[in-house]
Amino acid sequence: MGEQEAKYGNLARVKRCRVSFKDSDGIEHAVELDARSLYEAVGLAIDRFRRCEQVPYDPRGMHEFIVESREPSTEHRLTRKMFDAWLRRPGGSPADVARKSKLKGLLGDVGVAE
Repeated sequence: MGEQEAKYGNLARVKRCRVSFKDSDGIEHAVELDARSLYEAVGLAIDRFRRCEQVPYDPRGMHEFIVESREPSTEHRLTRKMFDAWLRRPGGSPADVARKSKLKGLLGDVGVAE
Protein backbone atom coordinates (compact mmCIF):
# COMPACT_ATOMS: atom_id res chain seq x y z
CA MET A 1 0.00 0.00 0.00
CA GLY A 2 1.37 3.41 -0.94
CA GLU A 3 2.07 6.09 1.65
CA GLN A 4 -0.69 8.39 0.36
CA GLU A 5 -3.24 5.59 0.30
CA ALA A 6 -2.28 4.56 3.84
CA LYS A 7 -2.59 8.17 4.95
CA TYR A 8 -5.83 9.11 3.19
CA GLY A 9 -7.41 5.98 1.74
CA ASN A 10 -8.46 4.10 4.84
CA LEU A 11 -10.56 6.21 7.16
CA ALA A 12 -12.21 4.04 9.79
CA ARG A 13 -15.64 5.66 9.84
CA VAL A 14 -18.00 7.48 7.55
CA LYS A 15 -17.32 11.20 7.39
CA ARG A 16 -19.32 14.08 5.96
CA CYS A 17 -17.35 15.62 3.07
CA ARG A 18 -17.60 18.46 0.59
CA VAL A 19 -16.08 17.58 -2.80
CA SER A 20 -15.57 20.30 -5.39
CA PHE A 21 -13.90 20.98 -8.73
CA LYS A 22 -13.69 23.86 -11.20
CA ASP A 23 -14.98 23.28 -14.73
CA SER A 24 -13.27 24.54 -17.89
CA ASP A 25 -15.07 27.90 -17.50
CA GLY A 26 -13.67 28.35 -13.98
CA ILE A 27 -17.01 27.71 -12.26
CA GLU A 28 -16.74 25.72 -9.03
CA HIS A 29 -19.17 22.86 -8.47
CA ALA A 30 -19.51 21.08 -5.13
CA VAL A 31 -21.47 18.29 -3.48
CA GLU A 32 -21.87 17.18 0.14
CA LEU A 33 -21.75 13.45 0.77
CA ASP A 34 -20.74 10.76 3.24
CA ALA A 35 -17.66 8.60 2.54
CA ARG A 36 -15.18 6.36 4.34
CA SER A 37 -12.12 7.41 2.31
CA LEU A 38 -10.72 10.18 0.17
CA TYR A 39 -11.01 8.05 -2.96
CA GLU A 40 -14.54 6.92 -2.18
CA ALA A 41 -15.52 10.59 -1.74
CA VAL A 42 -14.13 11.46 -5.19
CA GLY A 43 -15.81 8.46 -6.82
CA LEU A 44 -19.20 9.25 -5.32
CA ALA A 45 -18.79 12.92 -6.29
CA ILE A 46 -17.94 12.00 -9.89
CA ASP A 47 -21.17 10.01 -10.04
CA ARG A 48 -23.20 12.93 -8.65
CA PHE A 49 -21.56 15.48 -10.99
CA ARG A 50 -22.09 13.17 -13.96
CA ARG A 51 -25.82 12.93 -13.23
CA CYS A 52 -26.30 16.70 -12.79
CA GLU A 53 -27.25 18.38 -16.08
CA GLN A 54 -26.01 21.78 -14.82
CA VAL A 55 -22.44 20.48 -14.43
CA PRO A 56 -20.37 20.23 -17.63
CA TYR A 57 -18.20 17.38 -16.37
CA ASP A 58 -15.52 16.04 -18.72
CA PRO A 59 -14.10 12.82 -17.21
CA ARG A 60 -10.77 12.71 -19.05
CA GLY A 61 -8.53 13.16 -16.05
CA MET A 62 -7.48 16.80 -15.83
CA HIS A 63 -9.81 17.99 -13.07
CA GLU A 64 -8.47 18.60 -9.59
CA PHE A 65 -10.87 17.59 -6.85
CA ILE A 66 -10.84 19.26 -3.46
CA VAL A 67 -12.13 17.05 -0.67
CA GLU A 68 -12.93 18.76 2.63
CA SER A 69 -13.75 16.55 5.57
CA ARG A 70 -16.22 18.34 7.81
CA GLU A 71 -15.28 16.72 11.13
CA PRO A 72 -12.51 17.38 11.92
CA SER A 73 -12.08 19.90 9.15
CA THR A 74 -9.36 18.85 6.70
CA GLU A 75 -8.74 19.38 2.99
CA HIS A 76 -7.13 17.08 0.39
CA ARG A 77 -6.55 17.56 -3.34
CA LEU A 78 -6.14 14.94 -6.04
CA THR A 79 -6.56 14.78 -9.79
CA ARG A 80 -8.88 12.54 -11.74
CA LYS A 81 -5.81 10.67 -13.03
CA MET A 82 -4.78 9.92 -9.45
CA PHE A 83 -8.28 8.64 -8.68
CA ASP A 84 -8.35 6.44 -11.80
CA ALA A 85 -4.91 4.99 -10.98
CA TRP A 86 -6.14 4.08 -7.48
CA LEU A 87 -9.32 2.53 -8.89
CA ARG A 88 -7.32 0.36 -11.34
CA ARG A 89 -4.69 -0.69 -8.78
CA PRO A 90 -5.37 -4.28 -7.64
CA GLY A 91 -5.41 -5.50 -4.08
CA GLY A 92 -5.58 -3.65 -0.81
CA SER A 93 -7.53 -4.51 2.29
CA PRO A 94 -10.88 -6.31 1.94
CA ALA A 95 -12.59 -2.98 2.68
CA ASP A 96 -10.59 -1.26 -0.12
CA VAL A 97 -11.47 -4.03 -2.57
CA ALA A 98 -15.17 -3.71 -1.66
CA ARG A 99 -15.09 0.10 -2.04
CA LYS A 100 -13.35 -0.14 -5.42
CA SER A 101 -15.85 -2.72 -6.63
CA LYS A 102 -18.77 -0.51 -5.55
CA LEU A 103 -17.28 2.53 -7.29
CA LYS A 104 -16.48 0.59 -10.50
CA GLY A 105 -20.10 -0.57 -10.58
CA LEU A 106 -21.36 2.95 -9.98
CA LEU A 107 -19.08 4.66 -12.50
CA GLY A 108 -18.76 1.98 -15.17
CA ASP A 109 -16.28 2.95 -17.89
CA VAL A 110 -16.23 6.55 -16.62
CA GLY A 111 -14.22 5.40 -13.61
CA VAL A 112 -11.31 4.29 -15.75
CA ALA A 113 -10.66 7.30 -17.98
CA GLU A 114 -7.38 7.25 -19.86
